[in-house]
Amino acid sequence: MTETDENLKRNNLFFRQLLFLAVLIVIGVVMLRELSFIIGSFLGAITLYIVFRPWQYKLTDRYRWRPWLASLLMVCIALLVLAGLLFGVFRVVSAEIINIDFKSLLSGLDSVVEKINRELPFNLIPATYLSDSSAYLTKAAGSIINTTYSFVINILFTIIILYFMLANSRTLERRLGRYNPFKGESRDLVTREITDIIYSNALGIPIIMLGQGLTAALVYWLFGIQHIAFWAFLTAIAGLIPVVGSIIVSVPLGISFIMQGHLWQGILLMLCGMLIIANVDNLIRIFLNKRMTDTHPLIVIFGVFMGIPLFGFWGIIFGPLLISVFLLLIKIYYHEFKLMTPQEIKEEQIDDMATKSGGRKRLRFGRKR
Repeated sequence: MTETDENLKRNNLFFRQLLFLAVLIVIGVVMLRELSFIIGSFLGAITLYIVFRPWQYKLTDRYRWRPWLASLLMVCIALLVLAGLLFGVFRVVSAEIINIDFKSLLSGLDSVVEKINRELPFNLIPATYLSDSSAYLTKAAGSIINTTYSFVINILFTIIILYFMLANSRTLERRLGRYNPFKGESRDLVTREITDIIYSNALGIPIIMLGQGLTAALVYWLFGIQHIAFWAFLTAIAGLIPVVGSIIVSVPLGISFIMQGHLWQGILLMLCGMLIIANVDNLIRIFLNKRMTDTHPLIVIFGVFMGIPLFGFWGIIFGPLLISVFLLLIKIYYHEFKLMTPQEIKEEQIDDMATKSGGRKRLRFGRKR
């Protein structure tokens, strides 16, 4: 009788737990659905929190600032950065896109494609691709600009969320640690890897884009190309694409120069695009290597393609971040439930060490290692 009662209690406890989890999931889904417009703001606040957190603690611990005052300063800095980015995209890029004649720019490429197709026994590039390319480029560039409209709305929510996260940072981290489902080594790995991933994506990608954009703007200015801001912006976006990267913008511009009768200018422009602009990201990575993780190029490109439709302009950062976190959770799952042998775990650690520079400084919540 006692054993039967114990079984009933365990079964009742199990079904009560399932019922409780079901209620939580239903409420969570409803909340997520109704607050889906704020997901980008929430992710933005988390990213900025990781970036500004060391400064917040330095002001409160070393200089004895009040938490609300330090948080206010961090929020003002973040607002200035976001507002400057917003101004650059809307007032410079969007103002020039309407004045660009893509048809005249691509008209010279038609003859090149015709010559290539005429020399080959088959059509290497279908003529319909170029006939619709001007409309496609206009639509694609316009969609990049249009996604930033949600960015305007999300800035307000991002700043509000960021302020309260920074002002209550210690309590927030203590509670997150208490309810963290991961324990032990898995908990340390999640904290460390997510921090590194956010730094890599939130700082590395924008810095690389800025470096390539400024370099492209300088090169285009030297060659007298009109609408420099737009083409530099497009080059910076294209630089996220592995292998080809910024070449898909600089080479067509060089070909258009050649078709207009400027042979040497076009050749030099293509050479500058392939040798200078395309390698700026590699140079920047050398300086950032000790502070940033090496995000695989495929994660970046697929993340950007996925992130922009989901999060708007924020998708450039959060798309790769989402894929990186997904892959990290798979790794944690195998470690947490012992699905890998000790030998496989050791080999994985060796592979991780081989892909990372020795002695890289890693940032942790609450302390540095």
